[in-house]
Amino acid sequence: MPHQEHLPQAHRFFAHARRFRSTFAWLAGLSLWWLFAHAASAAGATEACAPRIDSVRAVRAAAGAGPEAPPPIDGWQPVTLPHHWNAHWSGFEGTVWYRIDWQRPCAGRDDAPQLGVAFDYLSMAGAISLNDNLLWRDASLVEPLSRSWNTPRLFFLPAAALNAGTNTLWVQVVGGSMYGSGLGRVVLGPADEAVAYYDERRLFARVLPAINLVISITLGCFFLVLWLMRRQETAYGWYALSAIAWIVFASNTVVSTLPWPFDSTDAWSRWITAWMVLYVSCFCMFMWHFGDQRFPRLSRALWAVAALVVTAIALLPQPALSVATLAAFIAYALLFMAACVQFILRALDTKKTEHLLLALCAFGFLVAAVHDALMILRVIDDRFGYTVVTAPLIMIGMSLILAGGFTRSLRRVESFNDDLAREVRGARTELADTLSREHRLELDNVRLNERLSVAHDLHDGLGSSLVRSIALVEQSGEALQRPQYLSMFKSLRDDLRQIIDTHSGGAAPVAATPTQWLAPMRHRFGRLFEEMGMRSHWQTPAAWPCALSARQVLGLTRLLEEALANVVKHSRARTLRVQLLADGEAGVLLSVEDDGVGFDAVAVASSIGGIGLRSMQARMTRIGGTLQIDAGAQGTRLEARVPAVL
Repeated sequence: MPHQEHLPQAHRFFAHARRFRSTFAWLAGLSLWWLFAHAASAAGATEACAPRIDSVRAVRAAAGAGPEAPPPIDGWQPVTLPHHWNAHWSGFEGTVWYRIDWQRPCAGRDDAPQLGVAFDYLSMAGAISLNDNLLWRDASLVEPLSRSWNTPRLFFLPAAALNAGTNTLWVQVVGGSMYGSGLGRVVLGPADEAVAYYDERRLFARVLPAINLVISITLGCFFLVLWLMRRQETAYGWYALSAIAWIVFASNTVVSTLPWPFDSTDAWSRWITAWMVLYVSCFCMFMWHFGDQRFPRLSRALWAVAALVVTAIALLPQPALSVATLAAFIAYALLFMAACVQFILRALDTKKTEHLLLALCAFGFLVAAVHDALMILRVIDDRFGYTVVTAPLIMIGMSLILAGGFTRSLRRVESFNDDLAREVRGARTELADTLSREHRLELDNVRLNERLSVAHDLHDGLGSSLVRSIALVEQSGEALQRPQYLSMFKSLRDDLRQIIDTHSGGAAPVAATPTQWLAPMRHRFGRLFEEMGMRSHWQTPAAWPCALSARQVLGLTRLLEEALANVVKHSRARTLRVQLLADGEAGVLLSVEDDGVGFDAVAVASSIGGIGLRSMQARMTRIGGTLQIDAGAQGTRLEARVPAVL
């Protein structure tokens, strides 16, 4: 049965008064009676001239029939508007013709009202004719189809195009059942009724969705800027992303042109479905983050499923695409509702003001989502979707909530800054005293470090020379002569002078080559190793592998002296190998290896007598290097790495 709007029927009304006290009262009563009678007569006349619809029939065009083909002659069957192809012709894709036959009772009368017809929707594209006169036609009735599915239409029927008896409205609809194609309600009657219905449908189908998009664009940009300014406020970022996804998804209700940049309705459907999946996923993330909840595994699963769904929607062909799109819509509608319910329960648990306010908005979203989902799935028959009405109000409420939270955060920051300023002012005197104490402690620390440095240099430099000299005397099979003693004393003097120069601010120049640097130690220890029956091998490159400072070279010198002294004192080795190599491109490697008895490096370093090892480790740390010692029954290997000077 087609939808028709009728003017209310007025009935005569009589006022029964017990008596009238004056002639004026009688005149007033007669005037009211005349007015009511006239209004009832006019309403009756208008109702009598209202068009009467005889039948509404539909027929599917033959497969392959183009948009220019005339309607079929036979095969017509009665239908009820609104008519949805999916309920009667599931899987059909092509053209359906609708024929609305109606009578014009008051043809030729001067008081006949202007007639009009309003169409709720026509999905996906089509054309409308009155008798043999074309009223309107979409821009494209072949792929890519024009998208008129959400656009109400209004036409005034010219008297010259009307027949005195039976008139016919021909409606050609091109689309597919997988897109929800069909013909909506049709209001045929006086022009004011058609205009009223058209304005109502246009408000809900076009105006409110457009307002919704404008609000979404404004809020999305606003909170995107807030998130860029305050990255730690992740809720703002997820809200901005959900708003952007909603803008693209909801544009489906506003854009009524060719599905640019896509070449088919299928491609546009894939695009919109993908953005619906993205919107619901971002909405869930926003709800969780705003509720101070983190679900790492659930979040990863959410985005993994979203990626799979988008991939399936992008790749599946028809008719599997229709099934997948419907399944995705149902699944993500349920996910959206579940996110709203979960946040409402979270707000009731935390009882925070901003959570409770957002829970109220989420409840509005939940009601609108349930109603509109049931309406889209044809479970309930309703012309009006709640989302377009509630979304602007709820989004404004959500923006106020988020803005309030942002304002509170700024106030907390300002309060913290004030408290910090007071603390700084109160701590200035204490800080001055602390700095004074720190200065004295720093001077004491410098003196202590200098003493430790002198001790390490005496131990590693002069100490190793003394050990070498003592070992040389002990290992000598005959009495040493005066020149030999003089040579040992000069070596001790040179080591002492080097220590004094180092700590007095002077620094010996770096030897030109590693061989020149190693020659003095090789000369001093070489004779001792020969006396001890120890074979020594010295390997150096022709040039320094990288640039080293004088301080780094001195550190390597002291470390090598201490290492060789330890070999003399403790190793009982038969073979010694000293190597200076390039450590990649960033430094040098000094390696000292013997085949002696080895030792427990950890135990020795932690014992009272492990001052030598601790000294070497501290020296490497001061020059930015590293020290590694590997000791075992097969011998000991020491590796010192020093980076190049930048």
